Amino acid sequence: MAYDPGVTLSPLGSRALALFALASVGCAVDTASEEATAEEAGATHALVTITRRASAGTPDDVRADALASFVRLPVEADAEKVLGAAGLVVDLPAAVACRRVASDQAPSALEMTRVELLDAGEVSVAAGGNITTLAPRAFPTVTDSIAGVVYTTRDRAAEPLPSALAYTVATSGAGHLGPVSADAMAPLTLAEVTVLGTPLAEVRTLAARRDLELAWAAGAAGDRLVVVLDRGDAVTQCAFKDEAGRGTLPVSALPAAGSATLSVHRLRQVRFSASGLAGGELRFDFELETPVTIE
Repeated sequence: MAYDPGVTLSPLGSRALALFALASVGCAVDTASEEATAEEAGATHALVTITRRASAGTPDDVRADALASFVRLPVEADAEKVLGAAGLVVDLPAAVACRRVASDQAPSALEMTRVELLDAGEVSVAAGGNITTLAPRAFPTVTDSIAGVVYTTRDRAAEPLPSALAYTVATSGAGHLGPVSADAMAPLTLAEVTVLGTPLAEVRTLAARRDLELAWAAGAAGDRLVVVLDRGDAVTQCAFKDEAGRGTLPVSALPAAGSATLSVHRLRQVRFSASGLAGGELRFDFELETPVTIE
């Protein structure tokens, strides 16, 4: 497996949604001005993330949420880099690669110049016979370079956001952003995850002096399986092809001894297009996690 210790990125566990959950439901939404010129309008990117999380010890106790954002950037901006700096997308290692994470990585002033989170009107997520209307929230930011509105679920109920079913995300449109509709099939829930032959729920300690071999019930071609060891001050991410059903974290990539969280993520990314969008993506992140001690 390739290992690049020199690459830094935002941790997979540090999701922007944690900030949105703390935002007051009654806060005022700071929408972007609708009077921009064509040159100022830039390029608009849509990103919708569906997340399901559970402890390996209680896999049926699932928490789920959805986050949607419609981001207008300067045409010359690197969308993936800017969205990652804003906490709206996670920069992940490529398939069959490992790298460490710098939790204190901050966006540069250039990356965050003229970033607007647009009002998209009513935003809904439909799956399994349930239709969930997302709530608009003012984006919690500490910089004047990014402002606007994002859309989130109102709670962490798992039933409206199931696995292995078809999803439709739709918006009514607002201002210069017309209606958007995207369809995708959600992946299966993670199953049969083992570390060195031990079920994930039973893993208590990890040896820092040996490779970690993982196995899981293989997923679909094109999906990724990302393993994260988060010790707080040191985080490692390793990505594998989901259909392989197994992968190895090299000892050279492991954090030093200490308490950590081991999480396994099944990731699916589906791109879509719509009038007025430079690009759109619907992402699924299904996670199992357990506390461990690295010895």
